[in-house]
Amino acid sequence: MDSKTARDWLNDARDRKPSEMGEAVDVLYRELGSYEAIAKEVTMSPKRLSDLRRVFLLPDGISWQVDERKIQLGHVEQISRLQEDDQWLLAFTIVREKISVKNSKEVVDGVIKIGRKLRDILNDMVGVRFDQVESLLLPFTFEESLKISRAAWSKKLEWADFSLKAIEEATRVDLDDIARKLASILDQLRPKCGDPALKPDSGSLVGN
Repeated sequence: MDSKTARDWLNDARDRKPSEMGEAVDVLYRELGSYEAIAKEVTMSPKRLSDLRRVFLLPDGISWQVDERKIQLGHVEQISRLQEDDQWLLAFTIVREKISVKNSKEVVDGVIKIGRKLRDILNDMVGVRFDQVESLLLPFTFEESLKISRAAWSKKLEWADFSLKAIEEATRVDLDDIARKLASILDQLRPKCGDPALKPDSGSLVGN
């Protein structure tokens, strides 16, 4: 994206997604060096510009959940304060447990200011049970659900859609490949010219 397009997008957002607007902010931030300088050229406040750029800087799967309105911009500010693995854990928990922006700030403050582990805080404050098994089509632990959702979101897919595609790929049958293998086997079984022992009428290929 060039800087002209970035300015046009930020001055006329229309129905563009937060991650797209965040990309536009990032382009101008690298050019102008501050949100205040950008705000002088577009119709957004420095705070709004900063919030949008945070969305763009998150892992793609998490920013997609922002675009899908499963995660709010207020959440994004808190998620951005964490290291990547904790970003995924908090984002997943926000979507799954419907954590408020206020509670997400308290959670992250506990990690940053007090030095507690994110998992311990989520367990104490939100009641997240990391050893709990969910029964969907198959029983998955919290950890397994987190890993699958992380992979799914990175492909901009919901959990169920990602699982279905994975099953389809795992069970897909290549009929052309099977046909080629059968043809190869058939060629090996056919009688060889000049070898009477392998001729069909010799009975060598017919069971007694």
